[in-house]
Amino acid sequence: MKRFITALQFLTVFRVKKDLETTVEELAASMRYFPLVGAVQGTMLVVSSHLLSGLLPGNVVAGLEVLILALTNGALHLDGFVDTVDGLAGGGSVEERLRIMRDSSTGAVGTAFVVLLILLKYLALANMPIEANRPALFMFPVMGRWAMVPMARWSKYARSGDGLGAAFAGNTTATLVTATAIGAVLLAVAMGLIALLIMLFLGLAVYAISAFFRKKLGGVTGDVFGFQSEVAEVLFLIFVLAFSRILETNQFI
Repeated sequence: MKRFITALQFLTVFRVKKDLETTVEELAASMRYFPLVGAVQGTMLVVSSHLLSGLLPGNVVAGLEVLILALTNGALHLDGFVDTVDGLAGGGSVEERLRIMRDSSTGAVGTAFVVLLILLKYLALANMPIEANRPALFMFPVMGRWAMVPMARWSKYARSGDGLGAAFAGNTTATLVTATAIGAVLLAVAMGLIALLIMLFLGLAVYAISAFFRKKLGGVTGDVFGFQSEVAEVLFLIFVLAFSRILETNQFI
């Protein structure tokens, strides 16, 4: 329970236990419960969608869901996404990219890309088939949080010294297996066994993105984990839309 609370407090604005003390090892081990934190956020999205759908048009509800999710984690991952994009766009070397990513100011490229990211997330939710809407709404935060776990297992920390990402980079195989099992069970229950193919494709994308950052940065940072989470959310929603179109029946549950 302590490790789950640690993960919840690290990834969201919810402070269940204000005086919680944790070690670097416990913080790293808490990563196995990242998908459960996503499930908490996903449940909040489903409940809010149920309450709002009777009052507002579907596209407005979709926009509010994007806002609600960002508020639940204090836009932490969006900030990491912006910093990562700025670093990749403005740096000609590993050192320069890492320096730019540490800069608290937001560049034009990062701003443009985060707008596109939010737009894609909104459009995917607004155009989600009715049968898949609530399951996808529940699962996309789960998959976003899960995606950070394989990246951590496949990557080392890019900076020298400590940082937010240092505790997670190079995490254990046991942590990855546990997180993947939790994510797979939630996905199968929410959307059916066929949806596990989506998780497989998402895992391949995570592997490719991890390899990209090993080349560009020599590893990952806390900002990169945020980038990965945001991109994984969008990819998951796009994969669901694509599978819905391919299967034509649009029945995931």
